[in-house]
Amino acid sequence: MDASTFNHLTTIQQHLNSRSRKDNGFGKTCQIFLAITFCRLGFQVENYSSQGVDIDSWNHPYFPNLSIEVKTTTKHTVTLGQKDVDGLKKKAREGYEPIFAVLRLELLSNWIIAKAKGIKAGNHPVGRLQTSVRAIPELQDQVNQEFPRVVNDYGAIVSSIPAEEVLTDLDKYLDRERQKVLPKESVMGLRARYRF
Repeated sequence: MDASTFNHLTTIQQHLNSRSRKDNGFGKTCQIFLAITFCRLGFQVENYSSQGVDIDSWNHPYFPNLSIEVKTTTKHTVTLGQKDVDGLKKKAREGYEPIFAVLRLELLSNWIIAKAKGIKAGNHPVGRLQTSVRAIPELQDQVNQEFPRVVNDYGAIVSSIPAEEVLTDLDKYLDRERQKVLPKESVMGLRARYRF
């Protein structure tokens, strides 16, 4: 990520965690920013705030339907819980391609978009998710081009909202972004170009 995106995200993290050392919504904030990014890439999107997977995205003309577990970290590892793995397996049985989206909060780091099939619960080195076997470069490149624009559009707004209202307000912004996505009928008949 570029310096501007990194600075916005760092400011948001400090704003949300100003009253406590624990995460008070930064991970969920990044999740909603990512959901908005997927909307802008042409997906229909459902963002979940509690149970199961984090984001479902579908109805894209080129990519398959995706079920996404989102993780943010400041370390070189990411922890995948058994509930994360189980939630993705359930979505795979429903016809979604299970993927992980991992963002390490560091200058020049970007989202890693990786296939989740076969990954077990536990701690994983972030870099290992980028292997050629797991990587989804076409999607990852598009996400990493659009995500900074989303953060730029909403970063200053989020920093000005009281911390306890950030997620509620971001959900409203996500609803507005969802309304801009093309209806299903307009993309019917387009062949999927990317196969995982």
